Amino acid sequence: MNSYYLIFDPSIPEDERASFFEKLDPQPQKTISWKEFELEQFSAEDHLLLWLSDGQCRSILGKLKEKDNPNLALLPHPDLRLFAKALGIDSSKEKAFNWFLEHEKSQTFDLLSVNGEICISSLVIGESLSVLFDPRESDFFRSFGNRFSRFLKLFRKVKLETFKIKIKNENEEKELEVAAMGILAAGHNESSLVFKRLIEDSGLNDGLLHVLILAPKSLFSIIQFGLQNLFFPIKGGRIPDFVSYVSTEYLEVSCKKEFTYALDGKEEKAEKLELKVSEQEVNILAGFEQTKESESKRKEINLNRLPTGKLREALTRGYLPWVRHATTEEFKDLFTLLKKNSETTSSFLVLMALSTLIATFGLFANSSPVVIGAMILAPLMGPIISLAMGALRQDGILIKSSLITLFWGILLGLVFAVVITWITPLKTMNAEILARIRPNLLDLGIAVASGVAGAYAHSKEEIAKTLAGVAISVALVPPLAVSGIGLGWGEWNVFWGAALLLGTNLAGIVLAAALTFLVLGFSPFQLAKKGLFISLGLLILVTAPLFLSFREMVRENQLIQRLSGSQIPHGTLREVKIRNLSPLRISVTILSDKELHTEDFSQIKSEIETSLGQAIELELTLGVMVK
Repeated sequence: MNSYYLIFDPSIPEDERASFFEKLDPQPQKTISWKEFELEQFSAEDHLLLWLSDGQCRSILGKLKEKDNPNLALLPHPDLRLFAKALGIDSSKEKAFNWFLEHEKSQTFDLLSVNGEICISSLVIGESLSVLFDPRESDFFRSFGNRFSRFLKLFRKVKLETFKIKIKNENEEKELEVAAMGILAAGHNESSLVFKRLIEDSGLNDGLLHVLILAPKSLFSIIQFGLQNLFFPIKGGRIPDFVSYVSTEYLEVSCKKEFTYALDGKEEKAEKLELKVSEQEVNILAGFEQTKESESKRKEINLNRLPTGKLREALTRGYLPWVRHATTEEFKDLFTLLKKNSETTSSFLVLMALSTLIATFGLFANSSPVVIGAMILAPLMGPIISLAMGALRQDGILIKSSLITLFWGILLGLVFAVVITWITPLKTMNAEILARIRPNLLDLGIAVASGVAGAYAHSKEEIAKTLAGVAISVALVPPLAVSGIGLGWGEWNVFWGAALLLGTNLAGIVLAAALTFLVLGFSPFQLAKKGLFISLGLLILVTAPLFLSFREMVRENQLIQRLSGSQIPHGTLREVKIRNLSPLRISVTILSDKELHTEDFSQIKSEIETSLGQAIELELTLGVMVK
């Protein structure tokens, strides 16, 4: 840069000015005080280096002609906050000056015009939206307190407003009446942190203004978006479904009543705003390279997702709910699927019979892979999820259909399991069978998590492929098969233990799935509460024996930990197993480096009883330690 003019703010201390001017190389053609500066004296061939405040720079932009304006560059100033943030001006005067020297020509930028007033950074429409987007935000760590304060404000009540939006381009005009929390607009996407994070491919001088319309359907989605935007911003991140983006030549926003908007952080009120790209040609050097293309590329993202019609009316009727309302399409698709899954079809019965056969054979063979195969084949998850939705929405037909299907499925499974047990000569309580006759609270936790996963997978078509994994996790058919084995053997403790596990799975899945559908917005709470309370009551009934079983499991584990590896006078205890708790029967292997005789066995029993502080029945296995 061989020739330039430096325009300075006279309020800057004289010694600071003199010190900085001495360092300039090359020296400016002339230094001009702001009081003496007249823009009309300069042409498109001139380069002006501005050491001015936000207000002084804005004044210059207001006086620019449509064409043949001088090239502008900025130096950091104590009161140059808005321009510095929007244009990426370095906080060091020396670095900013060197950047200016390296660039022969300034960049041409689109500036947003709002009702004829220039917007430097961004326009924020909507009082609630200003909490999320603040063009004056500073360094992350220095502003952490401010960010946290704004995050807490996201938990307040939010009411969507009805906005009429008119979009005009050269060959197209579109009008929308939508429910929205607010609108964010900018002349180019580098002027706003939010646009830079969400929109990547936009021109700096494409002749288009850029608009984000936020139309959340729940308060939770706002909090989630606000948490990421305020604390964990990711450049080029995915646009949330409730955020719509459009780049256009002209946009008009109106409302039946006055709405709040903030133009570069300054709050005003209006009933209508006209947004367009300023007709003035603005040549100004930013602190970043212009890597964006400067050709016009109109673009729309999620515009068809904006709430209109009946959904718009529902969302603007009151405050935004904590959880979203499901869309009409989601209701239609999901209810069609659940209604189909609740029907007792020949395919359901065949799969039920086959999965029970495979599970029963796998249990007798003590084969985990075979049992897992039966879990995948089992069709029980479908009618259970349908029952959860029926209970949630008090849909008598769906409840009845689901219960009938479950009844025939469980009955068929029991019959086949009993028949296989009768024709099988085996009567061994192996590990696979034992694992399903003593359910506890851990099994309830698995059922609840599986119910959430099942309901969520049914409601989201794109993740329906995970249903096989849900079926494996909850394992409905194996306990049903074990119940049948218990009936076939005439062992009622086996039957009731496995039946309790099956009931635990059913109750846990129904309640968890119903709650998940409630959170996803498939039913209002007033309609859902009766079904939820009934499901909760059934869950409480099965929880009592599960709690007792879990307490016994904890006690067994404590006894095993206490004895395993412990030293007694006759040797070291290994492979401790609890056979029964009342009376306490223990199986243990003792490793000794000396020969043990019959009279030692009673002493070993006494030594273990002394260690535990209670009487026991002992199954003892001897092991010899060779040194």
